Amino acid sequence: MTAQWNIEGEYFESCNCDVVCACLVQNVPPRGRCDAAMAFQVSTGHYGDISLDGLKSAVMISFPGPGKMRDGNWTAALYIDDSASKDQADALTDIFSGQAGGPMAMISGLISNFLGVKSVPIEFIMEGNKRQLAIPNVMTIDIEAVTGRDGSDPLWVTNAAHPVTSQLSLACSNAYNYKDYNLAWDVSETNGHFAPFSWHN
Repeated sequence: MTAQWNIEGEYFESCNCDVVCACLVQNVPPRGRCDAAMAFQVSTGHYGDISLDGLKSAVMISFPGPGKMRDGNWTAALYIDDSASKDQADALTDIFSGQAGGPMAMISGLISNFLGVKSVPIEFIMEGNKRQLAIPNVMTIDIEAVTGRDGSDPLWVTNAAHPVTSQLSLACSNAYNYKDYNLAWDVSETNGHFAPFSWHN
């Protein structure tokens, strides 16, 4: 039986779609495929009696097309904070792979090729409307909010059909690159989102 768990914190992502991401309006990816990464920093959380405070994770997703993301046939890989203990790493793996239920369980049903889990150093930076993630020699994400009429506050999408949260800021990438598992891409000025998140099983 899966332990009771709860995590909350900050999340952001980038993909190779145009701003706004086609998935939010259930369209096909504008480039025929979607290469995305989601980054998570847990501010507070637990898995049973295991504390997950301050730990980070990232999920890489690649959808080769054709069709829509909801059609499945995804390739995915999971990256876990190397500062986590074995018990913490196992808990994060259960949650972010969907094995422990929660929002990622829906995503796991769309994955046909799971490449594995790696323990890596993860740097997660939040500064105002900017979000950055770095996994050395694997992934870099650098996004910044698309702001509204006042030039300072982000534009927000509400009622979004998104697995992480139903309210997301719109953002644009200054840089987004990935190289691992014989996959590689390097794009910029493409889609991004960020938002607080709160999950439980």
